[in-house]
Amino acid sequence: MPPKVSLASLDIPFRHAFAHASAVRRRAANVLVRVEDGAGCVGYGEGSPRAYVTGETVEGAMAFLADRASSIAAEVGDVDQLRRWLAAHEPLVDARPSAVCALEMALLDLFARRAGRSVEALLGVAPLTTPMQVSAVYGVRSNMAFHVLAWRFGRAGLGDAKLKLTGRPEIDGARVRRLARRGPVRLDANNLWPDARSAIAGLTVAASAGAWAVEEPVAARDWPAMVAAARGTGLAIVLDESFLTLHDLEAAPSGTRWIANVRVSKLGGVMRTLAAIAAARARGLPLIVGAHVGETSLAARAGLLAAAACGEALRAVEIGYGPHLLAHDPFVPAVSFDRRGMMDPPPAGPGWGVAPDAAGAGAFS
Repeated sequence: MPPKVSLASLDIPFRHAFAHASAVRRRAANVLVRVEDGAGCVGYGEGSPRAYVTGETVEGAMAFLADRASSIAAEVGDVDQLRRWLAAHEPLVDARPSAVCALEMALLDLFARRAGRSVEALLGVAPLTTPMQVSAVYGVRSNMAFHVLAWRFGRAGLGDAKLKLTGRPEIDGARVRRLARRGPVRLDANNLWPDARSAIAGLTVAASAGAWAVEEPVAARDWPAMVAAARGTGLAIVLDESFLTLHDLEAAPSGTRWIANVRVSKLGGVMRTLAAIAAARARGLPLIVGAHVGETSLAARAGLLAAAACGEALRAVEIGYGPHLLAHDPFVPAVSFDRRGMMDPPPAGPGWGVAPDAAGAGAFS
């Protein structure tokens, strides 16, 4: 009997809007997959389609899953078959990474639960065993809102910071100076500038104020402009929208300080993320485990696996904001950080170790 596949997309409002150069978000935008086998074993997965990252929309991802998920789940009965399917359908996964991620995560959860093991054990990844510190992430906000958030994060002891840029050098520089007093500050431009010259002009003040890296200063994969921006500012370049596949990593020119931002959804799922982490580590690149704004605890749980796989190459972690940002995170137990900004190791239990609460479970069609 083939597995039964159910889908959901939860329209959960944020506690407050989150803005950056590419978008302003006020609600969650995700796709969720539930897979149940004939014995009643269930697995869950999540993807976060973002048009400005992978070209996907929630509507398109849901349509793809409605059309293909059941047949794919019927083809794939274990981890080895899933791995072969992903390799055989690489162009399709490249085009629909977030949708495939949601289905792959659900199948991995199902396989691991059947075996009574964690997904880490299923895939041979040594799990995290000690708490880790997350980065404080600052969106584009008013000065008053920024200073209130900086005070809150500072009181909690979150020193490492990621600052979304406004594009106004005097404001960005002042914010970097404040945050740099307590720890490392990296910038996120979200492809803000059209060319290297304008990027250098926009980044010089923030770089001199204490920032050490900038994420996506120009258009995705504009390698010459990124190299020039790095040389002109002295900043390392974090690859996010420019790092969706292994081919992107291979295209990055040598001689520049690159950092790879790993997000499970944009990379097409957990197993492709593990391959990307291995490739980045082979090149000696530092790694950041990132998240799409509005992800739930389910996606954060996959982020913990990615962080474990990064090993000593892990430079920063941006996951676990769901319970703090969403009006209601539908997965329990919560996978998040405490008031000190510390995330615990993965929850105990087979599979991902998390499941939807009553409201989340009722959303699946």
